[in-house]
Amino acid sequence: MTKFDQAITQPNINKSALAGSISAQNDTGFLWGLFLLVAAFILLMKESVNYAYFFKINQASQHFNPELLASITDMGNGVVTGSVLVMILCFKPAWILRVLLAAVICLVVTHLLKSYFDAPRPAALLEQINIIGDVRHSKSFPSGHTATIFLLAGTAYLSSRRLLSRIFFVSLAIIVAVSRISVGAHWPIDLALGAIIGWLSIYTASLICKERLLSPRYQYLILTALLLLLGTLSAISKNEFPQMPIVEQLQQLYLVVAAFSLYVSYLFNRYMTTSNIAH
Repeated sequence: MTKFDQAITQPNINKSALAGSISAQNDTGFLWGLFLLVAAFILLMKESVNYAYFFKINQASQHFNPELLASITDMGNGVVTGSVLVMILCFKPAWILRVLLAAVICLVVTHLLKSYFDAPRPAALLEQINIIGDVRHSKSFPSGHTATIFLLAGTAYLSSRRLLSRIFFVSLAIIVAVSRISVGAHWPIDLALGAIIGWLSIYTASLICKERLLSPRYQYLILTALLLLLGTLSAISKNEFPQMPIVEQLQQLYLVVAAFSLYVSYLFNRYMTTSNIAH
């Protein structure tokens, strides 16, 4: 192990131990959140309730700016959520392996269920609804955007000791999830199951994979590779809102901010290493 690795690893180990105790304290609240999500899913299994909530939210969305709704809902896009996760992992490096495992679990489960149920989206069954962006007709259940944003919220909830931080990310996840109804892409029950998948993915990963602090060089290598992957996906993936350039511009902004955060984190750790070695 190099001096750079040693100088950074020791203080991070102490932070890792603290984060572990914090995560344990958050478990009860996290499981209560899971209980509420499961309760919402059971409630929405009744078709009349599912349809009623869809119409109320979708019709109310007509009073909001379409570009605003598109920008909000795109935060559940894997590129945007991944960029925010990179920013978080710059400060929570012990969670890198957990988040990667959770992302794999979330992706696999979501796509398997989408393919298995192949449920029709609102646009396939209803005529008079508010649709923003591309019109989609199949693979509605569950919502991938909701699963992704709740994975992010779950990561922030379990890894943070700040109440305001947990409230912010959970609130953000709920807003992004509801926006999937606003743009006409999903039913409420799709959101409920997507939220359960994302919420459970990070919790399962945290049980399977204990906090492990990689050497700094591997931390930055993994996060840099993840950013390159996200940038590639952003370039080759079809934009859900082709008529709204602001959505793609914001997506690129998140990538740039994530890259900048990673670079600043690297410089700060180099500075701390130099200071420790000098003393």
